[in-house]
Amino acid sequence: MASVVIAVSTKMLSHNRMRFVMTVTGIAIAFFLAAAQIGLLVGWVNTNSAIINNAGVDIWVMAKETRTIDYGTAIPRQRIQQVRSVEGVSWAEGMLVGWINWQHPEGKNITVEVIGLDTSNAGGPWKLIEGNLESMHLPKTVIVDELSKNALGVSQIGDSAEMQGKRATIGGFSQEVRTFTAAPFIFTSIKNALEYVPYYRDDEISYVLARIKPNTDILAVRDRVADEVSNVEVLTTAEFAVRSVKYWMLETGVGITVIITAVLGLLVGAVIMSQTLFAITQDHIGNYATLLALGFHQKTLRQIVLAQSITLGGLGIIVGLILFFLACNASARSPIPLETTTTVTTGLVAFSLLCCIASSWFSIRAIFKLDPVSVFHG
Repeated sequence: MASVVIAVSTKMLSHNRMRFVMTVTGIAIAFFLAAAQIGLLVGWVNTNSAIINNAGVDIWVMAKETRTIDYGTAIPRQRIQQVRSVEGVSWAEGMLVGWINWQHPEGKNITVEVIGLDTSNAGGPWKLIEGNLESMHLPKTVIVDELSKNALGVSQIGDSAEMQGKRATIGGFSQEVRTFTAAPFIFTSIKNALEYVPYYRDDEISYVLARIKPNTDILAVRDRVADEVSNVEVLTTAEFAVRSVKYWMLETGVGITVIITAVLGLLVGAVIMSQTLFAITQDHIGNYATLLALGFHQKTLRQIVLAQSITLGGLGIIVGLILFFLACNASARSPIPLETTTTVTTGLVAFSLLCCIASSWFSIRAIFKLDPVSVFHG
């Protein structure tokens, strides 16, 4: 019986090759539309939490009610030593975050986000294409991302500009350190950052970054730090990343548009795929009527329609995936690229296949309403 189902479904699909190609193309475009919108959402989320996730630490210590890494509040630098003394902590250093003005060589001022790093550069750029990380510990030296070159008016190592009225020299260029706030990240040492950021005192930082000892319960260490260090909030890297993303996406309203667009893209893609598959079933309605007239069992017809839907949907999804991955590569160096994960891709493929199966169900209902005698009319 399986061979009959495959033979009949293949014969019907290959009868009109142009229609077959157009159907696969339509499904591929619909899948790509949905994948691109979801990919934009994933890229937005990854951009928002990139510095947190790439810092290489386990625990973040901050002022209470800190909503996102971008808006750190000053805490005493002595918190570093206090965190280091907690059982289970193997290492701890500071980070300073502040917003100031950068003067473009053409005279215009733009807002930048300064990230001041401690001696091990935790929380700094994770990929450099020019220079080295240690250069930021030189006096008045900073590292910026290549995507910010035009905005900052710099092009090579050694170029200089003014930051908060003081000279800043470019010591290197990072890659893939994006920002969605339109304020470029400027990486430097904490010592340098304190010279530029006027509202921090010399004994203040924004965060304490800590790593725990091997084979230690991270949640237990987090709770011990919270108990032993006063007037701070302690989060794991995963918790802080989620909080930062939720803040920008939900609490500020900035991400609502991105979420709505992603959902609409998914729904529109699903509708297009379902309608495309339903339409090709209607094109073959006479063939199904003939099969009914010849005495084919309803179960066999269900299997034929389902096989056609999965074949067309599967091919369309494969083509759509290829297009999506090409788009991901093309946007890799854009401010907010299209990105995905294995889980997201798997979920999107599964959802699309379910849409194909659902469309086959509606098609089957239409077929079973046919009068087999109608095939002999006309």
